[in-house]
Amino acid sequence: MRVLFICTPYPLEEFPMPSLSLSYLAAVLQREDIEVQILDLLISEHTRAKIRRRLEEYQPQVVGVSCSTMNYPAAINILKVCKGFEPEVVTVIGGPHVSFTATETLEQAPWVDIVVRGEGEKTLVGVVRALEAGASLHQVPGIAFRQDGAVVMTEPRAPIEDLDSLPLPDRHLLPLSRYRALGAPCSVISSRGCPFGCIFCSAPRMFGRRVRFRNPRLVVDEMELIYRQFGFDRINIVDDTFTVNHRHVREICDELMRRNLDIRWTAYSRVDTLNRELLQMMKQAGCIWLCFGIESGSEKILKTINKGITLDDARRGVRLATEAGLGVLASFILGLPGETPETVRQSVDFARELGNDYGAGYGLHVLAPLPGTEVYEKADEYGIVLLTRDWAKFDANQPVAETTVMKAEDLWQCKANYDGTVSSVWEEMKRLVEAGDPRHRQLVEENFSTEFVWRVLKGDVIEKLRPIRASDPGHAEEELASRVSQRLDIPLNLARQEMGKLVQRGLIKQAWAKGGLVWKWS
Repeated sequence: MRVLFICTPYPLEEFPMPSLSLSYLAAVLQREDIEVQILDLLISEHTRAKIRRRLEEYQPQVVGVSCSTMNYPAAINILKVCKGFEPEVVTVIGGPHVSFTATETLEQAPWVDIVVRGEGEKTLVGVVRALEAGASLHQVPGIAFRQDGAVVMTEPRAPIEDLDSLPLPDRHLLPLSRYRALGAPCSVISSRGCPFGCIFCSAPRMFGRRVRFRNPRLVVDEMELIYRQFGFDRINIVDDTFTVNHRHVREICDELMRRNLDIRWTAYSRVDTLNRELLQMMKQAGCIWLCFGIESGSEKILKTINKGITLDDARRGVRLATEAGLGVLASFILGLPGETPETVRQSVDFARELGNDYGAGYGLHVLAPLPGTEVYEKADEYGIVLLTRDWAKFDANQPVAETTVMKAEDLWQCKANYDGTVSSVWEEMKRLVEAGDPRHRQLVEENFSTEFVWRVLKGDVIEKLRPIRASDPGHAEEELASRVSQRLDIPLNLARQEMGKLVQRGLIKQAWAKGGLVWKWS
């Protein structure tokens, strides 16, 4: 049976990375001798024609997508397009959002055939085998589907106990040169599960409260593979809380240092799960940044949301991390239960305190009550009013809910003030660089390169260029820059500079084709 996975698009601001979930699913299916391809619409142009071409060329029997809440509308639209072109194809959707809205999804999107709930690796193998055999889907735990006009929910599937039984994610199916061009890190997991009970997070229900750990040596094997074979020198460990088990972290760090790998890596952590010795070891092993969910500068709100930390915990954790030489990003959420103008001011003041005292960066987000979270399911009890079910707006950058005191317009204003500050800082940095100040040059240039490459990727600019009638490689590169300059309407010198970087790194290469020389992603 042939399975086609499609990477669902989302904005550049959400930091695109190679899909870890689809890479795992592809590896598990291929181990079972099930044929798999991935069409990546995250870092390429997203068109109906492109989807139709892949369907016609590959002729899959199953098409699957995975999504969060924010890109759920895009995901179900992709499946609708697939069903419209190939009515016989079986459409499957998984991910956190649909795991908790399976009935709603099947009722509102009749072109979706099967919803995978929770961890998908074993479940999807069961689905494909049932389809191949013409067997009943009732025997497959962890799914939802329609039968005789009614939604059928099979029994939940238990979490995968032995994560080491999973094969390494198959990233060969992804266009990795495009992600490297974008400067994106590659993601890995060293564990699944979250023992904490924050009311705004669905991770404990999605992956369980008990944390399951991978063998540290196998984690580093994967990191080394990503570094040496795929060319990524930056890796993001996307465990819900990487530092929840110090022995596990120390063993990973020991293995990284033993192999002397020049890998820079980042992780998500909690301020109350750290000590100085652990942080120093992480720094020596290549860690460069930690992200902490601080959430609020109000002790009262921290208790309400069951965060389990105090402001002093936050101060101590941030201080220890920065003293160890790590970068820190402190994340805050506006609009949590009990939010008032005073608690918003406390959060902003506390974020600035962490910046002024310890050099931490910070980000302000807006509460998005996601399906599967306590704050979504008990919104009335927490005084939260949901303003929309347009899931595309649930990106934590705009108000989709309000409290009895903090109305949407108040939250808009708070977020606008923060965004305005960020914009002003960027404009000042660019002004200083243009005036000859070298301090921020690298940061400004990297930001420009990222935005440039994103436009090239999302427009499929390289693929759309006509063949170049030239035998001189140097002329071909100049012609490439000239055509990209015209297509993106940017100065030739900038196009020459940015395309030259991609050519020098071997991310795009020349190839002969009918009509002349063409450029292709490597």
